[in-house]
Amino acid sequence: MPTDAPIVDAQLAPFRASTRPSPAFGTAHIRRALVALGDPQDRIPPAIHITGTNGKGSTGAFIRAMAEAAGLKVHVFTSPHLIRVNERIRVAGELVSDDELAEVLADIANRTEDLTYFEALTAAAYCLFAHHRADLSIIEVGAGGETDATNVMSRPAACIVTPISRDHETLFGVSGLAAIARLKAGIFRDGVPAVLAEQPAIALGVLREEARRAGAPVTWAGHDWKSKWDGQAFLYQRGELKLRAPWLGLLGKHQAQNAATALAALHAMDEYRIKPDAMVVGLREAVWPARLQQLKPGPLAPEPGPPVWIDAAHNPGGAEVLADAIRARSPDEEDKVIIITAMQAVKDAGGVMSELVPVAAEIIAIPLPDSGGQEGGPGADPRHLVSVAETVGGTARMAGDLLEATRLAREAGADRVYISGSVYLCGAALAANGEQVE
Repeated sequence: MPTDAPIVDAQLAPFRASTRPSPAFGTAHIRRALVALGDPQDRIPPAIHITGTNGKGSTGAFIRAMAEAAGLKVHVFTSPHLIRVNERIRVAGELVSDDELAEVLADIANRTEDLTYFEALTAAAYCLFAHHRADLSIIEVGAGGETDATNVMSRPAACIVTPISRDHETLFGVSGLAAIARLKAGIFRDGVPAVLAEQPAIALGVLREEARRAGAPVTWAGHDWKSKWDGQAFLYQRGELKLRAPWLGLLGKHQAQNAATALAALHAMDEYRIKPDAMVVGLREAVWPARLQQLKPGPLAPEPGPPVWIDAAHNPGGAEVLADAIRARSPDEEDKVIIITAMQAVKDAGGVMSELVPVAAEIIAIPLPDSGGQEGGPGADPRHLVSVAETVGGTARMAGDLLEATRLAREAGADRVYISGSVYLCGAALAANGEQVE
């Protein structure tokens, strides 16, 4: 798999070597570093801070696309990356260059001490966003909320919580949706709108209460806005605003809630510069890789052969959404779907397999490819994934890597192949197939 440019890799090396755990231990360390850097986090363009379990990237992608359709310049910080670390930092619409990223990382290394990999990249994003002009910033939480390195802005323009499900519980030492919701609510600020996507009832209750405690005016799906599908068209209504997009740029029925949350956030922060016409264009043109993305013809998807899709479903909630998409796309029970999977050892393999096994004729488990910038721990043993899949009633086997797995799927007569289970797996698939993220 391709590595980062040598000039960037060299500057990232000392941060990769840090032994400080992150992000579970709070923001005190990065706050001290940002003071040394001139507090750039409070000098960036108006920021939308996004947390949640699933849908953060897609919601941000819709916001960015609508803003750019209106002629605005947008900074974006997301994580993790698929192929190159540059993907995490988009400066006024363009991926940060190797030279500029290396330069800011070198400056951070000279002026701070013992930042972790994620903290250094977060600081780099804030420094770059403060230095370059733009109209809007989109900041995605890495994990959690309250203790995340991104949670250092004194006053963002809006805070979003996308759908919450169970994930990262071991990392943060919490258990259950209520505890996870409280952790996510740690990004709320006094007087800053809190925008809540569709949530399980217990999570919604906790988020509303935490917003009240923080003094954040709160709006939520189903109460302040509504959205639905009309065939392929997406419909959104909030007060007098009624919007209809003939389709959404991101595939999957679940994207309706992400698009609606993006629209609600723009409304909550009084973003008057983005008119309804630009909203519709942006909703149609939004792009977010590795979310129900079909691979182009290449080594993993040769022609003739079944179509191969990648989707970064790395927890039970994401796997449920993927399973629903597979059912919608493959209503014929005779359509043979094979899923290739790898995931980090800390993930809930049982929860993921329980969602995917019912829609797959076979699961093929492989080792998690090493991305060179992987956070969150080692990959799960493929033998364990096979055992878990079989325990919940599935047919499963192992393969050595993606090339072997896709070959086995073709030989088994697959009508569709899905590669899912980790963002890093999807990145490896794009690289192995000769594709890039622009």
